[in-house]
Amino acid sequence: MQREMKPAGGDRKSRVSAGRRSFLLAAALSPVWLRALSILETKFPSYAYVMGEFDIDPSYINDPWFSEFILKNEARYRRFYENSLQRGKEYIPLFKDLLNSGGLSHLFVYLSMTESGFKRTAKSNKKAAGLWQFMAATARRFKLKVDKNRDERYDPVASTKAAMEYIQTLYRMFGKWYLVMMAYNCGEGRLQKAIKKAGTDDFATLMNEKAAYLPKETRNYLRKIILLSMMGEKIKSSPNKKDIKIRDIILPDSEVLVNIYGGTTLEELAKLLRMNVGRLARLNPQLAGGRIDAELGLTQIFIPRDRLPYYNAFYTPPTLEEIFHRKHYSKLIAHIVRKGDTLKSIARGYHVTPLDLIIANQLTELNLQPNTIVMVPVTREEYERRLRY
Repeated sequence: MQREMKPAGGDRKSRVSAGRRSFLLAAALSPVWLRALSILETKFPSYAYVMGEFDIDPSYINDPWFSEFILKNEARYRRFYENSLQRGKEYIPLFKDLLNSGGLSHLFVYLSMTESGFKRTAKSNKKAAGLWQFMAATARRFKLKVDKNRDERYDPVASTKAAMEYIQTLYRMFGKWYLVMMAYNCGEGRLQKAIKKAGTDDFATLMNEKAAYLPKETRNYLRKIILLSMMGEKIKSSPNKKDIKIRDIILPDSEVLVNIYGGTTLEELAKLLRMNVGRLARLNPQLAGGRIDAELGLTQIFIPRDRLPYYNAFYTPPTLEEIFHRKHYSKLIAHIVRKGDTLKSIARGYHVTPLDLIIANQLTELNLQPNTIVMVPVTREEYERRLRY
């Protein structure tokens, strides 16, 4: 009788695998490993606060898979954290203020850091873009403009507000902040399937490596956000000289937002601000082609704080007199705002542009209130035509 021969490599592989499992089990139960776990609690004193903000049981700090992830990746993610701070020093205070004002934990700033490393022009292989890595369809779903003139996924303020709305929408769907982050990474449908398969939405169960209810990428995505959050909260209050140096990198007022009227270009503004147009374009990648289209009306752009005196001294918005002369307007008509009216719809009805209305009414707020009056500049022909009716 012949004996079945098994490949030698297969035996060796199974022995190695079995040996590794035995080693990990022994390590996990050993006093040395348990001491290592308690060291993490000491090393990241904010762990309970961070996990509480994300609806995670603080005992997760002692999860062997999470501990192994930290031991393997802490040094690499410390470098990532520092590089992200260098790129995002102007965004972090802004994001935290916006998140807090919207009733969200400021720790969601680390979701953006994980997504893009605070690289404003970040674009993934799947064509997600910007600081919050929106796909075009999701961006439009949350009212971001993505077209040939403007891509608001690159706009720090607009994209952050859209991300906040998306986060709150996910919270209404799933009811726990860690589920929000999971869905943000792998999608709502994929998370629902994972919860159904697991029979629970418990964090530790969904993060189980062996069961693999969620994609590995999503499990590590959550671990990365938690680690960066614990790291950031520690650095925020650490007396360590290196951490103090890192904190000094964050200069919240290095850039400022200013109002700009449509119908101009970044090149023209750069000349007015006495600065390099390339630098201005890098600060405002949301403006496709470097042009602020007249249809945008009033918009906001970032400029370096040291250029603010030039903006205040030399930037003057178009005047009503100038648009009257350029477009041959001769009269002003009072329009009573009805429910549902927008600058765009009113402008279309009178054959003018939203920018004309903004200038004629010196508007700083673009949302119109019903029963208020908007003055509309019109040509003599348009005025007489309306008199006939």
